[in-house]
Amino acid sequence: MWYVVLSILTNVLLLVWLRSLRLPVFSLITLNYLVCVGLALGLDAPRLDQIASLPLATWGLIGVLGGLFIGVFALTGQASREIGVGLTGMIAKLSVILPVAFVALFLGEPLYLKQVLGMVAGLMAIVLVHRPYWQAWPLLLQHARIGLLLWAGNGTIDILFKAGQPLLHPLSPLQVPLFVMSVAGLIGLIEHLRQNRLPLLLQGALWKGALLLGTTNLLSIYAYLQALQTWPAAQFFLWNNLGIVLLSGVVGIVFFRERFSWEVGAGYALGGLALILLA
Repeated sequence: MWYVVLSILTNVLLLVWLRSLRLPVFSLITLNYLVCVGLALGLDAPRLDQIASLPLATWGLIGVLGGLFIGVFALTGQASREIGVGLTGMIAKLSVILPVAFVALFLGEPLYLKQVLGMVAGLMAIVLVHRPYWQAWPLLLQHARIGLLLWAGNGTIDILFKAGQPLLHPLSPLQVPLFVMSVAGLIGLIEHLRQNRLPLLLQGALWKGALLLGTTNLLSIYAYLQALQTWPAAQFFLWNNLGIVLLSGVVGIVFFRERFSWEVGAGYALGGLALILLA
């Protein structure tokens, strides 16, 4: 149970750090991945023969996931600052709709009525939590675009992990994020080099923030993997996603004074119902 609690707390804490640390988001996230890679190497470094034996398709999948990781995490940082911790947490977790639909349409897994109802409830929840912005159309469109990209990005990552499991099987649970985060960090470094912004990565304040974010990030992955080993997957995903949605909502309202109304409350309730139905 402690690993489930730790997974929820660290995931919400990531949103809090991204919202609170007044540092350049992309630079912060780039260094965060370098910190994660350094820590992961100390915990479970792969052997050279293991690296050499990985097929080309596995490297291709790792490359795509690495690009998505840094893109989606940067978008998460932007979303937590622009639309709030609560909405970001809920939209990210409701991305579970996409892999459920994918496995039903393309992998032949059965799709039950309760899952269809869960998808509908999830989409309605996303609409309702954006209700405070309906009167300001330019702001609504901007926030809706960020929310949609975040939702689609997280869902695509889940789909690729689901479909690519056989390709990632030779790697241990900690080595998968190690390789993916290595690619993500490398992409970040290349982008800084392209924009002639590498000196920015030498700032002490940025490294302090990255150490905080990266340690929390790796701890969240460790708790996630440990919880999956000790809990039934469906039960863990339900409690983990529900916990993140509810706690991020409370943190956003209490500590960051994020907008709240009966529509937003109904959206959170529908989001929780959707996660239960989709589990």
